[in-house]
Amino acid sequence: MGKKKNEKKDPRLEVSEKEFEEIKKKSMERDEFYAKWLKVHAEYENTRKRMEKEKFDHIKFANEGIIAQLFPIMDNFDMAFDAMDKTEDKSAIMTGIRLVQKEFHRILEDNGVGRIETKDKVFDPNFHEAIAMVETEDHSDGVVIEEVRSGYTLNGRLLRAAQVKVAKKGS
Repeated sequence: MGKKKNEKKDPRLEVSEKEFEEIKKKSMERDEFYAKWLKVHAEYENTRKRMEKEKFDHIKFANEGIIAQLFPIMDNFDMAFDAMDKTEDKSAIMTGIRLVQKEFHRILEDNGVGRIETKDKVFDPNFHEAIAMVETEDHSDGVVIEEVRSGYTLNGRLLRAAQVKVAKKGS
């Protein structure tokens, strides 16, 4: 079948050999860039997944060092309880328990845990939790007169507020 005489060619469909070669070249470049992009994207995804796993493992085992430091304390408490059953000298056991407590506090301090100062300090709601107001003439209004439960910070950030009793001037 031949072309009809009145049928016109669409000028957009005519491409010179040079233009066709340029299109082929651009198409191959596009394929190369796409292949490189796929490779980089795959590497990115693998890196992201590896970092997620490392982060999860870090969180999972973050306390390993401090826990290992606590084992001797646990061992000392176990020995103290065993000794309580075997000895009549309870004061020696109390001395040993106080040493264990001192060691425990040292480990906490070495790991950034600090005890919140309370006694005779002005009440600070950022670090103190008032559980009672006590009328007194011996202390200024708003001063902590008794610590009921210790409070702690971790590297300056509040872990647990100290529970305190606060002075209130008598009427």
